[in-house]
Amino acid sequence: MKSRDAQAVNELLWQIDVQGEQVRLRKMLRTLNAIVTILTILALLVMLIPPLSHPLYYLIVAISLSINGCIEWLVHKKHERIGATILVVWTNLGILLIIWGNYLDRDLLRLTMFAETTPLFVILAGLLLGWRFAGMIAASNLIVIFATYFTFFSTNPTARGVLDEATGFFIPILLYTALVWTAISFYQWQIHRSRQSLNQARSQIVHDQLLRYELELARNIQQRLYPPSPPPLGHIQIAARLEPARETSGDFYDFVPMPDGRWAIVVADVTGKSIPAALMMVMARALLRSHVANYSSPASILCATNEMLCRDGLPRQYVTVFLGILDPATSTLVFATAGHPFPFLRRGDQIHEIGQPSLPLGAKLGMAYAEITLTLQPGDQVFLLTDGFFETRNAERELFGFDRLLTLLAQTDPLDPQRALDQIWAAVSAFRGTLEQNDDMTAVIMQRLAEPRVVTINERAHSVATTPDKASAIGRSPTVNVSATSSARA
Repeated sequence: MKSRDAQAVNELLWQIDVQGEQVRLRKMLRTLNAIVTILTILALLVMLIPPLSHPLYYLIVAISLSINGCIEWLVHKKHERIGATILVVWTNLGILLIIWGNYLDRDLLRLTMFAETTPLFVILAGLLLGWRFAGMIAASNLIVIFATYFTFFSTNPTARGVLDEATGFFIPILLYTALVWTAISFYQWQIHRSRQSLNQARSQIVHDQLLRYELELARNIQQRLYPPSPPPLGHIQIAARLEPARETSGDFYDFVPMPDGRWAIVVADVTGKSIPAALMMVMARALLRSHVANYSSPASILCATNEMLCRDGLPRQYVTVFLGILDPATSTLVFATAGHPFPFLRRGDQIHEIGQPSLPLGAKLGMAYAEITLTLQPGDQVFLLTDGFFETRNAERELFGFDRLLTLLAQTDPLDPQRALDQIWAAVSAFRGTLEQNDDMTAVIMQRLAEPRVVTINERAHSVATTPDKASAIGRSPTVNVSATSSARA
């Protein structure tokens, strides 16, 4: 995520937190204000009993009810913070006034009874305004209470002495208040940690969504680079398919027309995955296309592309390539490979692997690549695959491997390259099962269609009588006639 995007996300999360805190404070303030109002009314009823009545109490209750109404108005006007501060300060001040009134009446029992309720207002302050404000309330209450006890026993001396009597009453209240403040502080700390964790989770979700959007955008752009469909080449039929393991792919295939009517056919695989592989894929594709326009042989195109990738490519990023130049007029395929799995030729009921060992593009300067010339016969199929098929694993971590692939190719449709392609994909997917695909898979199948021939009436009658195998109408050869040459940079 860019720093600008991260800042925008953080600002958005901060606004969400502020709004959430306002909603939380509004609900809690209304609830606590209602509770305080009810308690105040109950206190008023209790004070009607003569022994508990006091003019100061009536004044405090009247002021308290007025403040409760004012707080409700502030909440309605969305001034929650001001209302919360007023509620905390007034309720705490009210209880201190009651304590001081009992001091004036020399009523030690009531003084102590109300002094022991002050930790409740520390809790109130902590819930509404946080642990720092609660600490200020606790400290001010303790100072006033100790001063009240000290003054009380100074004017009413006892045998134990002023300090002993004052601390004797004060220490339990001190411990209770400290315990309450510690608890509310821990509670607030837990809330703060939870909010931080929530913000981190939300930030990660937003980050993932932005990254997913960018990867999807990169995927859409990359897919525009693939040919929409194989070119129509008359008696040469081509089927192609690419399935990335992630949002972007390091595999690619391409069909590039040449000025003399030939076609350059490319199947390539970039090492690595995700964005670096996709960037390397775009670079390799552009270089290969530009060199197809300037060179006429597969070996010279690979040599020129290798030089550029060695100098300007990403470090430790290599590209395996099959590059063939197909002449539809003569059904001739001249190809060279750079570290790529060799193509498979199916001729009749035989499957042959054809190729010369080589290093990938970008691995070493000054490489030479061997060219192989293959004349396609009617019915021939050429399979061009990336290593994603070989390296597919099942739930038992078993590789699909070369032998299974060779057996699979022999079992595919010999007459329809598109059907054969679908059969390959279905078999590999069934082998993988529910596991995720761990590598890009690309396949291109070329087939020279069987040439139609004129059938006489006698031949047609003979055909109906014998019903020969359809596959026998395709020319078969037990051998593969290829020629190989080595070419350095053009």
